[in-house]
Amino acid sequence: MTRAAPASDQVDDRIEHLAQLLSAAVVRIELLEAEIADLKRENADLKRENAELRAQLGQNSTNSSKPPSSDGPQVQKQPKTPTGRKRGGQPGHVGAKRVRLTPTAVVDHWPSRCRRCSTALVPGVTTPEVAKWHQVIELPVVAPEVTEHRTHALTCSCGVVTQATLPGDVVLHGFGPRLSATVAYLSGRCRLSKRMIVECLSDLFGTRLSTGAVCSIDQDVSQALAKPYAEVCETIPQQKRINADETGWTEDKSKAWLWVACTSVAILFRIARSRGKAVAKELIGEGFAGILTTDRWSGYNWVPAVQRQLCWAHLLRDMQGMVDRGGVGGGLGRQMLVEVEKMFDWWAEVRDGKLARAVFQQNMLRVRATVERLLLAGSTTAEKKTAGMCAEILKLKVALWTFVDHEGVEPTNNVGERAIRPAVMWRKGCFGTDSEQGSRFVERILTTVATVRLRGGNVLGYLTAACEAHRRGAVAPSLLGV
Repeated sequence: MTRAAPASDQVDDRIEHLAQLLSAAVVRIELLEAEIADLKRENADLKRENAELRAQLGQNSTNSSKPPSSDGPQVQKQPKTPTGRKRGGQPGHVGAKRVRLTPTAVVDHWPSRCRRCSTALVPGVTTPEVAKWHQVIELPVVAPEVTEHRTHALTCSCGVVTQATLPGDVVLHGFGPRLSATVAYLSGRCRLSKRMIVECLSDLFGTRLSTGAVCSIDQDVSQALAKPYAEVCETIPQQKRINADETGWTEDKSKAWLWVACTSVAILFRIARSRGKAVAKELIGEGFAGILTTDRWSGYNWVPAVQRQLCWAHLLRDMQGMVDRGGVGGGLGRQMLVEVEKMFDWWAEVRDGKLARAVFQQNMLRVRATVERLLLAGSTTAEKKTAGMCAEILKLKVALWTFVDHEGVEPTNNVGERAIRPAVMWRKGCFGTDSEQGSRFVERILTTVATVRLRGGNVLGYLTAACEAHRRGAVAPSLLGV
């Protein structure tokens, strides 16, 4: 007969079993807690990655540096507030009227009968001031002027035949100065491809060239413009105001950058393989003492912030990006946009002479304080990307308001962006340059075209004069004297 275990032994076994279950449960809970922590971290990483990808997909010309041409139909542009003005020229606008040219031929028209009684009229004597005029302008049929150089041979009494040799300038330059200038004009001003230039010369002027000849002419013109270009390079750092910008370029299938520096006297272009500060120093001058207007690109950070003006068009896109990303930064971005809208309204009145600068400066005190406070809040409380951007802007906060304190400085870098836009359009058509020599031609012709137009000169006339001087071995006219 089996004896039953004592009650105390059963209790101990039960307690030991429960302790084992509890220990296993604790281990299981710890494993689950670790797994939950890993899942939370993974979820946070996925959320952050998803937000970054959504932000990238949501980038457009209103919240990033992407051009408007890249916007799809889904991008909703903010409608412009109607101004209430009618289309066309506004009051005070100086219209462009047809100018009376000196006629090359005159055809007189006389009335044959009286407009009331139909009596026959006999042509008499009148003055040009009394007669009404109507001019018909026509272009002449252009035919190329071709000078053929023939080298003759003569026989000496000693029996030796001597052949004449061509002058050096005729051997080097098979095309006249005006033809060379026209080719450069079609390249640098009209942004035509080599093949389009060949077609235009054939159709308009009856001149047939090869694409290789066009390249040779470009290099010849580039040499003619070397000295005037160097003079502009030396002049830019001496100016009091510079607007600078840069855009991507391709040189010999490698990444390069096209830089521009705009002043009131000249506009300089430069192609370099780098976007770093070393190029900016060469372009602007390491000892530059004026005021520089740019975007927030770090290549310009060597210039003291008190000498800089950050482009508010770029800053507006940054703030709109904050709004589009949402979260805490989105609310701060909306508040900043309200303040900046006031700023631009006042600036427009100052520019148009409707608001005194002293009043504008007084009004801007509160805007400056509010924007800087919101940027500080964003740098500490907003999401990672927004916080980093706010912190970067705060490092240059002095450069936000230079236009308020210095007359003649604008709040945006529209001057630089307008200057570089033709070069961007040219790049899209030609895909950059194939050699260093090609880059030198591009930067020199762009500098020449922009500077001559800035100074009110005739681009084709200047290019022709430069080519003529180069043929004679002389220095081309100064771009600063146009």
